[in-house]
Amino acid sequence: MKKYLLAFTCILLTQDWYAQLFVARDTISVIENGYVLKMPWANGLNFTNVSNIDLNLDGKKDIVAFDKINQFSVGRFRCFINTGVLLAGQTTYSANPDLSYYFPATANWAVCKDYDCDGKEDLFCSTSAGIMVYRNVTIPGGALTFSLAKPLINDNSIPPANIYAASNAVPGIVDIDNDGDLDILTFSPGGNFVEYYKNLSKETYSICDSLNTFTRVTGCWGSIIEYFCGISLNQICGYKPGGGNEDPLPDQNSLHSGSCLTCLDSDGDQDQDLIMGDISCNVVQFALNGGTSFSANIVDTTRLYPNFPNKASTQQIKLNNFPCAYYVEVSGDTKKDLIATPNMNGSENYQSVWYYKNTSLTNTVNFQFVKKNFLQDEMIEVGQNSFPVLFDYDSDGKKDLLIGTYGYYNINTLNAQLTLYKNTGTAAQPSYSLITRDYANVLAQNLNNVIPTVGDLDNDGDVDIVLGTQTGQFHWLKNTAGVGVPATFTYISNAFSLATSPTSVAPPAAAAPQLFDIDKDGKLDLMIGGKNGRIWFYKNIGTPTVPQFTFVTSSFGGVNVQGASNLYGPDGYASPFFYDDAGTTKLLCGSVTGLISYYSVPSYSVNCNLINATANGFNEGAQSVPYFEDVNNDGKRDLFVGNGGGGLSFFSSKGPDVGIEEIMQKKNELILLFPNPVKQTLNITVDKIEVENGTVTITDILGKEIFAKNIKLNSETIDVNELQPGIYFVKIIISNKEQTLSVVKKIIKE
Repeated sequence: MKKYLLAFTCILLTQDWYAQLFVARDTISVIENGYVLKMPWANGLNFTNVSNIDLNLDGKKDIVAFDKINQFSVGRFRCFINTGVLLAGQTTYSANPDLSYYFPATANWAVCKDYDCDGKEDLFCSTSAGIMVYRNVTIPGGALTFSLAKPLINDNSIPPANIYAASNAVPGIVDIDNDGDLDILTFSPGGNFVEYYKNLSKETYSICDSLNTFTRVTGCWGSIIEYFCGISLNQICGYKPGGGNEDPLPDQNSLHSGSCLTCLDSDGDQDQDLIMGDISCNVVQFALNGGTSFSANIVDTTRLYPNFPNKASTQQIKLNNFPCAYYVEVSGDTKKDLIATPNMNGSENYQSVWYYKNTSLTNTVNFQFVKKNFLQDEMIEVGQNSFPVLFDYDSDGKKDLLIGTYGYYNINTLNAQLTLYKNTGTAAQPSYSLITRDYANVLAQNLNNVIPTVGDLDNDGDVDIVLGTQTGQFHWLKNTAGVGVPATFTYISNAFSLATSPTSVAPPAAAAPQLFDIDKDGKLDLMIGGKNGRIWFYKNIGTPTVPQFTFVTSSFGGVNVQGASNLYGPDGYASPFFYDDAGTTKLLCGSVTGLISYYSVPSYSVNCNLINATANGFNEGAQSVPYFEDVNNDGKRDLFVGNGGGGLSFFSSKGPDVGIEEIMQKKNELILLFPNPVKQTLNITVDKIEVENGTVTITDILGKEIFAKNIKLNSETIDVNELQPGIYFVKIIISNKEQTLSVVKKIIKE
């Protein structure tokens, strides 16, 4: 599988060889407090749903964290492979970011559960007011593959009704009645009662793989309601024939939807107990089931979990906003442990994966707190968002790594800081060591969304820092050290007076600046990415030593990386990186979608030319932030990419798969798409490989999946008549007993 994963890492479309960056995923050693991180470039974790899944079919349970990353519902799967190595009694994991590209596009929530009993975990995820399921159809030795099995799970009422699951919730998906198939617990649309949907697959077909046999058993499972971060017992709720809501309660208007349900048999009595997290709470609630697997009855509750029943045994789960718990195997001893994370932004971020080891010697559970930063302690993690720049802070001739952030969580608030990693390696082989998480004392300024850019702004021979912020203000860290010595800064708040003159325009919110001489007059201008997806241009009309900026345009080059409005609203979060390429100005622009757009810039006064809307197919997570500069002294640029999750990825000109385009060229020749451009019907033919299983997925230029189909023949046709005119990407995965092939091709719909 590995060679195909590596190939997909550097997708090079046959029509656009010239439109790619010649970099591939790579690594640089990173050290924190004398410890070498095992997976430094794993992209960070913020607000996650955590599951077990055997990603590589080696018989060991790996970990997938579906990270919603920031305030947007669109998430990214972070994949961690179980290495099988024990360290101090704990299984170790290695990050495999490439695997995230094999998961379907998903938003809101996603968990892995094996519904068809084939030993491969499938994917249950959010869809409009309900639950969607992708089947895991990976074959041994093949690439990870999912196929849409059920676009919306319904019950068997007449007419069928969808099983409701709120977009900001996580339903409980487990075998409630111990009959071998997966049942569903979910809150009612009003967010008050827990509904129980029994899966009748085993009873109906004597197999467990049907998603068409759910029946609602009760609208009041356990006889409880959630109420003000507590659980009310002994509730009576009516079940109306033919469906419908339960009898209203006097205080029902105070209730709301948005809860996560974790089912586990904590006391070994063969019925499911419940851990409940709620959108308005900072603790979870434990509900002890004193009934049976067929008739639940919650008899005791606590908010002190997992201190129950031993009230002082371990640290309580208490996260700032909407904690959720996940019952997963972590330690490698076959017993399931407990992970707690926030389920929305505005909470813990750089220490947001709390791990509790199950130390029970029986079939009960005994969760003991281990750490607050499971997996995060092995990666670069700077809280919410990461904005990287390279900056030789100590003037030793080697480029150090400086990272801005929206903020580290700290006692109910987020505080922006600058994190500095010193290059302690060599010019050709860098290595980064953490120096401080509050470089230049930025924490004291009480800022949010601090985005740095560097350059010699006053032409005195040393490098200054300019900070963009959430409010659109700019702060100048003026380097007064001089040439050849470590930087020393004078802080100039709200510098440059960008909006004070009658002819000027205020900079945008969430301002992402870059100092770059766009008009080639020898002075650094301010190019500012905006929250709306466009780029502001402020020309430097000052002297070489005294910068002064004047507004030119709020739509530089016609660049607009705004995301799909149904997913991201009006936001785009443009993050520009301009650079000189053999005399030609080029632009990489990060965006809210996570994609990176690639442009040539003929002149500062005309529109940019879009080279590729999805450079290299890279998408490491929402709010991508590219920084493209030579770090290993080979004369070729390398790529750092930040994202909303607070971590980084690294793609090097020396990466082991930079030359992968030759392999991909051969693979692309085996799969033909025609006609292209296409009007109504797209033909797909596969040559020299016998197709046994396969999938075809079509996404738009923003990465949104708009079509998916299973294929089993070497010749297929797809009706694309309903697609709007424009550019689309077709991902084709085919497999047989000998091999798996995955390619992506661009088509134009007329």
